[in-house]
Amino acid sequence: MKKVMTRFGVVFGLIGLFVLGACGTEKDEESAALPQSMEPVEAELTVAETAEKGETVPLSVRVTQDGQPVDDADEIKFEVWKNDTKEDSDMINAKLIKDGTYEAEMTFSEEAVYTVQVHVTARAMHTMPTTEVTVGNPETTSEAKADSDHHHHHGADITLDLKEATTGEDKPIMVHVMMEDEMLSGAEVQLEIFQDGAEKHEWVKLEEADAGMYKGAHTFTESGAYNVQVHVTKGHDIHEHVMETVNVK
Repeated sequence: MKKVMTRFGVVFGLIGLFVLGACGTEKDEESAALPQSMEPVEAELTVAETAEKGETVPLSVRVTQDGQPVDDADEIKFEVWKNDTKEDSDMINAKLIKDGTYEAEMTFSEEAVYTVQVHVTARAMHTMPTTEVTVGNPETTSEAKADSDHHHHHGADITLDLKEATTGEDKPIMVHVMMEDEMLSGAEVQLEIFQDGAEKHEWVKLEEADAGMYKGAHTFTESGAYNVQVHVTKGHDIHEHVMETVNVK
């Protein structure tokens, strides 16, 4: 009788393991099937506005999605360049500290106005906010900044073919990108769309229809003035953007 009971115990034990294994597989499949959030990835860049020559300055960015920290970003890099010398920029890899905060350091060797741009790639999205750091006391800080702005716009000629739209309309969008008087092909072009004061930013990725011509569409759900920032990237050398205002009726 004991042998019979032992055999029943083994059988039931095997059945129990099979059921638990099946439940675990189902849970794994359900987790894998969960859709990714469509909310945009946000990046809050924090860098000191001023620094001294030779000072090592912390560079920090907090990455979130739908208000929650993003700890699994694919790539976080800080790009730093002086005045109008973006072609000589430094790329610095950032490390995750905690709660979606990534940090790096930069030592500024000259007195000048520097631009700091963070490149955030996470959850199939890309964003790259910028800020400026004034190091020391440049002789003509305002002129240095003006030179930097001039170089930025001279580097790429970006034209957004969108001035106004109507709510509820699937509005076609065209962006022309030229570099050194030639159409720029093979770039990644995205639109960042938002209203002043709004936390939510919408992203639209454009597809290249022809050399230097990128097409897409967007539906504005509410009327008002919208900021549309065009982001153009290609490799590690080209990171350009321009902001336009679109009136939606």
